[in-house]
Amino acid sequence: MDKISGIVLHSLSRDMHTVNQISTNTQHVTTTGFKALLVSDAAVTDQVKAPGQVIDMAQGELKQTGRHLDLAVQGAGWFVLRSGKTVALTRNGQFQLDRAGYVVDSRGFRLQSLNGDIQLDSTHIRVDSDGKISDTSGSVEHLILASVGEIYSDQYHQGHILYEKMPKLEIDSQSQVLQGYLEQSNVDSASEVVELMTAKRHIQTMQKTLAAYDQVLKKTINELGK
Repeated sequence: MDKISGIVLHSLSRDMHTVNQISTNTQHVTTTGFKALLVSDAAVTDQVKAPGQVIDMAQGELKQTGRHLDLAVQGAGWFVLRSGKTVALTRNGQFQLDRAGYVVDSRGFRLQSLNGDIQLDSTHIRVDSDGKISDTSGSVEHLILASVGEIYSDQYHQGHILYEKMPKLEIDSQSQVLQGYLEQSNVDSASEVVELMTAKRHIQTMQKTLAAYDQVLKKTINELGK
C-alpha cells in the first residue's frame, strides 16, 4: 500500500472509531451513572485515560428520588459490586434487596462493604455521607467507595468497570454518598450530534480524496503504458 492511501485509510479507521464511540454514548444518554467515552486525543483535566479510549470522569447531574436504596456519589469514588469472582465498579447507585436481603443492582451484583456483601432486613435504612448504613437498631454496615486508576478498553461495559477477580482497590475517603439521589449520565447529547456530523463529513471527504487519488493513479499508469 502506498503512503497516501495508507494515510487516508488510517484516517477513515479513526473516524469509524469515533462514530462507534458516539453511538455508544447516545445509547446511554439516559443510563444512570454512565460516563461518556471521548476521543482518545482529547485533553481534559478530569479524565482517566486508557489504551484506545478516554472516559470522561466529570460529575453527572444529581437527581433526587427519595428512594432509600437509591444512592449517588458526589466526588470521584465508585461503588464496588461483586458476583462470584467478578468485581464491578459503578456509579449507578440504583439498588434493591434480593430475596435473601442482599443489596444488589439490576444484574444481581452485590454491593460491597468493609466486611463483604451487604445484607439488610429492610429498606428502611439511613446512609450517611461517609457510607455508614444504619437502621433503627444502630449501625449495620459501612459501604466502600473505590478510586479508579488505569482502565483498559475491554473493561468498561455500559457504565461498569469489570474485573475477572478482585483487584487491589484504593479506598476513596474524600467522596460523599447521597441517599435518595441518583447520578445521571454525563453524556452531552447536543455535543454528540455535532461530533457525529463532523465525523461523517470527514469520512465523506476522505472517501472522495481516496477516489480522486485512485483516478489520478490509474491515469498515470495508463499514460506510462503508452
